[in-house]
Amino acid sequence: MNFRSLLACCFPCLPVAAPAGDLVRGSFSDETAAPHGRGNLYAPCLVPHAGEVLLYFGAQGRDGHDRIFLATSPDGEAWKPQGVVFAPPGVNHVNDPSVVSVSGTLHLFYTVAGQGVTDAIGRATSQDGRTWTDHGVVLRPSPPPAWDSLLVGRPSVVHDGRKFHLWYDGRRDLPPGAPDPTAPQSPTSRRAVGYATSDDGIVWHRQPEPVFGEDAGGVDVTRTSTGWFMVYESREGTRCARSKDGLVWKAGGLLAAIRSDDPAEAHGHVTPFLWNHGGKLTLYYGAAASPHWNQNAIRRMTIPRLP
Repeated sequence: MNFRSLLACCFPCLPVAAPAGDLVRGSFSDETAAPHGRGNLYAPCLVPHAGEVLLYFGAQGRDGHDRIFLATSPDGEAWKPQGVVFAPPGVNHVNDPSVVSVSGTLHLFYTVAGQGVTDAIGRATSQDGRTWTDHGVVLRPSPPPAWDSLLVGRPSVVHDGRKFHLWYDGRRDLPPGAPDPTAPQSPTSRRAVGYATSDDGIVWHRQPEPVFGEDAGGVDVTRTSTGWFMVYESREGTRCARSKDGLVWKAGGLLAAIRSDDPAEAHGHVTPFLWNHGGKLTLYYGAAASPHWNQNAIRRMTIPRLP
């Protein structure tokens, strides 16, 4: 299976109760196979631009490094893969794209780790969505002993017409046995969600404490008529939360459960993204086929309405 075929079978249209059948099967290119050879695609993000829909996502190569890919579509149904579009040299991984369009310019916010898993958040800009100018890191971990003093990453960015809003994963330590032996570890380690705002996407003003707990990570935030709606990953499926101001959040339970009888996503949903296109809600997510969350395929399902 070539990369074009791989992308074509990644995105069948699935209603909530549809049977499985959207597995990514067959061989993988070296850029998407992951070290285990069974593929690892995740972190979808869609944005309309210049008359087409751009789908950005992360994938892990056989060399263990993550890169950001692009597929394009005239209508959000039939996808044409464009390959790797963003992979700064000299870093361990770059992934988790969040792309917003502001006055015709695309702003890409991404997770980057120069080495190990100590993440920061970077920014790049583009006019066509394919060629990017990298501006480097714009948000780093806070000084110790802050709650996000080890890493910040997995950005979800919204521009409201006046300023940028950013929600992100933060940690001060990792669970015992984590892959980075140099990082502080704790049996009580938990993820949390931070929040920051910016007028220009460069200088950020972050809240000193997390705005949402629940061990939430891989969040995506959408603007609604009454405030903000968040989706986030879990081993049970995609969970959700609501907020009126983006600061105070109330957990809303499970938005979309895993298909427990399907081994392709039996271990949870990774890095979900909720796309509202003309009032039609579609949830894109990484379907986790491994308990280690390192073997994912991108799926989608229609969400009839928000709870």
